[in-house]
Amino acid sequence: MIRFKPIMSEVILIVDDEIDLAVGCERVLKKAGFRCLIAHDGPTALSLFDSYLPALVLSDVNLGNGDGFEIAQHVSNKSPATPVILMTALSAVRAPTEGNNVGALLYLQKPFSNADLISAITSLLGTDRGTHSG
Repeated sequence: MIRFKPIMSEVILIVDDEIDLAVGCERVLKKAGFRCLIAHDGPTALSLFDSYLPALVLSDVNLGNGDGFEIAQHVSNKSPATPVILMTALSAVRAPTEGNNVGALLYLQKPFSNADLISAITSLLGTDRGTHSG
């Protein structure tokens, strides 16, 4: 009946102080079958992470209050297996190894396509989004 049936309900925590970008990511991820939480600053993100323990965190590197590296460090300390994707509009991340040292597994360059977003998340979660069977 449905051409693409989401087979999961993992929660993704989206952290970005750009409200339009966060809501746009949420819209794309919900269509792919994910449940989403949104935070627009570091303290809110940390609180949501501790309360819900999402399957993955998608965070901007530069936030008005906090930054993606702090969030990645917190995630790494609380749940080392939880993947983190750090988004950045910068052509070069200020310290590429800094994020890797705190558990960030992937950087996503802004602007990115919806397909790149889904691909990055599904590769880290090891889930199939209907691209092939079995």
